[in-house]
Amino acid sequence: MYGRAGIKTGALALTATVGAVAMLAFAGSTAAAMPGCGSFAAQADAQDAFVELGGSPQRKVGNLDPNRDGVACEGLPGPYKGYATIGYNRKKQFFYGIATMPPNGTGGTEIPCLYGNRHFDDAPRKVNIFRVTPSGDKPLIGEFKGKAEARPESGHLLWKAEKSHPLFGRYYVAFEERIPLSPYGPNECPGFSSRPTLLPRPTR
Repeated sequence: MYGRAGIKTGALALTATVGAVAMLAFAGSTAAAMPGCGSFAAQADAQDAFVELGGSPQRKVGNLDPNRDGVACEGLPGPYKGYATIGYNRKKQFFYGIATMPPNGTGGTEIPCLYGNRHFDDAPRKVNIFRVTPSGDKPLIGEFKGKAEARPESGHLLWKAEKSHPLFGRYYVAFEERIPLSPYGPNECPGFSSRPTLLPRPTR
């Protein structure tokens, strides 16, 4: 025979068990519904889904990024988008980050979206930094946008932008769409952004 304490303890145990079963069922349905690279026609589409689902080199999303570099489905054809990061150096007062770019999905070694314009081999991809505000995202760099240095040997774009004492808030870096060769069809290298991040991080 149970007293009041026994009934309460039993009810809590039953609630915990039901909750655990529900969580397992949800996790199972989510894993079953997780898209694979075969669900996408282009690498840029897979990258958008990967970022939207919270994917990163530290957080796996299905099997979209098996080598854990932040770039989803590297075997798919273009259009192509990269995985970008943003940080802030308090001591020297500049934003900085890296974008890891996907290779040519046809199996070649070329990294087609490192540069800004195929007509000029060394034209850099342009970047800007935005602060997220209730009234809309505010660009920090303005008309004269920053530029990212291409590192073809690693497939990275390295960038930095000077900014003294930025307000604490959510910021992201945006890489502009690369200039297309012609007005026909989608751009092989559309614009992409990092995930908004709280910066500057407080000192410890």
